[in-house]
Amino acid sequence: ERIIERIKQKQESNAAIPKKDYSSRKLIDISGKKIENSPGLKHWATIENLKIAAANYSEIDSITELEHKISIQTQAGKSAKQSVVELEHRIKDLSEIIKYAEQYKANRPYNIAYKKSKNLDAYFHKYESQIILYGGAKHMLEQAGINLKSLNVNKLKSEYEELTKQKSELTATYKKCEKEVYILTQKLDKISQYLEHSVTPSSPKTHKRNERKSL
Repeated sequence: ERIIERIKQKQESNAAIPKKDYSSRKLIDISGKKIENSPGLKHWATIENLKIAAANYSEIDSITELEHKISIQTQAGKSAKQSVVELEHRIKDLSEIIKYAEQYKANRPYNIAYKKSKNLDAYFHKYESQIILYGGAKHMLEQAGINLKSLNVNKLKSEYEELTKQKSELTATYKKCEKEVYILTQKLDKISQYLEHSVTPSSPKTHKRNERKSL
């Protein structure tokens, strides 16, 4: 029982040790004099760079595939961002329409009462601001192409909420794409740097032949 308990404790201890995340690390520059003059340090740095490159390469099949993923995510991010810009314009315009629609609806009774009033001047003098606001709102809504007969403020507000929701979702999408592009680009840079530094041109070898002259 004591042996079993010790084995379990050892397993738990090993499981508690977090594994190193090499994919997020930067490559070590092995071209410096400090590392060049120390074979042991250079060997360690070379192994570390290999682990970093392997961690970044393990998630992809090829550099071409990685470049393709970067291209797709970049395009998706641009498309989502452009859609956000377009939605912002629509939301702004709709916000103005809702403002004038509420203004039109709130002051319309005053305009109706004004037309029915027996003393137009007295009524207008008393409710001048409401009548002017109604006329201004009506003019702006007609310019925006809104059909006043079928005007529905609640429907406009529901549309506004839906557009705002779409904007929020698309904003999250393009930010996610930008983050993914950044991560993939970092991986590509690390792999490219590793391959660039690891592949060194071999020095030419000259082979001399000793020719013996036989007399």
